[in-house]
Formats: sequence, structure tokens, C-alpha cells
Amino acid sequence: MATTTPEGVRGSHAAKHGGAAAASAGAPMSHRQIMEALSGLLLGMFAAIISSTIVSNALPRIIGDLGGGQSAYTWVVTASLLTMTASTPLWGKLADLYNKKALVQIALVIFAIGSIVAGLSQDPAMLIACRAVQGIGAGGLAALAQIIMAAMIAPRERGRYSGYLGATFAVATVGGPLLGGVITDTSWLGWRWCFYVGVPFALIALVVLQKTLKLPVVKREVKVDWLGAFFVVASVCLLLIWVTFAGDKYDWMSWQTGVMVGGSVVLALIFVLVESKAAEPIMPLRLFRNRTITLASLASLFVGIAMFSGTVFFSQYFQLARG
Repeated sequence: MATTTPEGVRGSHAAKHGGAAAASAGAPMSHRQIMEALSGLLLGMFAAIISSTIVSNALPRIIGDLGGGQSAYTWVVTASLLTMTASTPLWGKLADLYNKKALVQIALVIFAIGSIVAGLSQDPAMLIACRAVQGIGAGGLAALAQIIMAAMIAPRERGRYSGYLGATFAVATVGGPLLGGVITDTSWLGWRWCFYVGVPFALIALVVLQKTLKLPVVKREVKVDWLGAFFVVASVCLLLIWVTFAGDKYDWMSWQTGVMVGGSVVLALIFVLVESKAAEPIMPLRLFRNRTITLASLASLFVGIAMFSGTVFFSQYFQLARG
């Protein structure tokens, strides 16, 4: 079965026989070719998504073994989400400058390295740093998977294939905590395998994409908004540092709270100012003039808060408070 593919995206190997060669040179990617390339993308996305959820049930054991406290518990999850959020739009910009196939493979390598070293962690600081590296790779996979799908598949066919991406997200999100609990309670595995388990998927995805993904290299002049990325990360980090230590190192109502919250607000305002003047902003503010986009963004924000807070802290509550 053949599907309509955007112009310029073609199979890489012409047929060996005369008439077939001419036909294949201009033929769109077939359903089979798209599914072969898409399988590599989905494997990479599965590894990236499951890395965010698989640690939830294992976190009490992980933090206990590494000698960390409640602040480390929070940062193990937050570090990867923060770098993933900050790097996702940057990967998107880089896709306009460089080979998309090479970029997604680089993201897979970064993710795999972060996962392997995270499994070897000897203290909470090392684990948090490795989780941040994982997040950079996961951000690339999140951005590039959708960009590559848009390059391979015509708009009228895209919804059909996006369903596979949604199914992958659902399975990884729901199955991650269950798999993490099983791995942690299995004596011959242990919690370190919660980080190793995504590595085979990433490596298989790397090989599959190398063999199946054939995209034209289309470059255009773009400017990467590094300044905007810096200020949004700085603002969120300062707010997270305040939440981490408030009530422990200092009171909620203290001068430290005023400095950190005030500093976070100032950095956020600077970010908005930078975005309003940037030629190609990391977050185009004009999008929020559209009510649909604004409401959808708010809904996504609240869904994310509910999902990740429940996933992370309910497991801690049931394991520690309820035994």
C-alpha cells in the first residue's frame, strides 16, 4: 500500500532494472518504508519516555542506597524534565540547519550514554547530573521524532501514523512504573537496571534508523535563540532550588525566599523580553494570542503537574507511609 509523501523524500536505492529505476526515482515512500523508519523513531521515543517514569517506584530504594535526602529525590526526576524542556526547541532549530537523521542519532547516543552512567552512579549528585544528560537526549528525540514524521508523511496521512506515537507514549507512561517496581524487587537485577533497560532500545533504534531513514538535507538560514533558552532554564532552576530547600534549610517566609522567588520572576520577565525581540524565538509569544493555543498549553501544564506529581510522590507515599 502506498502513501503520499512530501516531495523530495524518496527511497535511497533505485531499482536495478531499467523501467523500475525510472519509476522508483520519483516514487513516494511506501507504507512499508515509512513503517520501517517509524519503528526506529518509536523505539527511541519509547526509551526516552520510559526513562522518565520507570524510576518512580524505584526512587525510595535508589535514594536510600545512595544516601540522599528528599531534595535529591525530587531532583532525580526534575533534572531530566528540565533539560528535556529546555533542549526540545533547540533541537528543533538545529534540525533546520543540519541533517535530521544525524541529529536524531546524536540524541540517541547522548541518551544512551546518560543512561549507562546513571546506572553506575555512586552518589545523588552524579545521578542527578546523568539524569540531566538523559533529558538532553530525550528532548532531541521528542522534537526530532515529530519533525521527521512531518518530513516523511503528507499532512493528510499524518494523523494515521501519529496514532502509533500516541500508543507508544501511553504504553511507556503506564508501563514504566510497573516495570521499575519489578526490576527493583528482582534480586538479580536491582534498581540500576531501571537506567540500563532503555539502552538496548536506543541502540536498536540507532541501527534501524541508519538502515531505513532516508531524508533529503534541506537547510535554511535560522538563528538559534540561545539567550532565550538560558533565561528560561535559569528562571525555572532558581524556582526549583527554592522549592527544594524551603522548609528545610530556611523558612518558607524568609529573605532567601524573597531573593529566589524574586530572582526567578525577574529572569522570567527578561525571558519574555528576549523572546519579544528575538528574530526566531524559542517560544514565539504571538502564538498565545490564539485562544485555542493558550488554553491547550494551560491544559497541558495542569495535566503534566497532575501526572508527574502523582507518578513520583504517590509511590513514595505508599512505600514509606503505608509500608
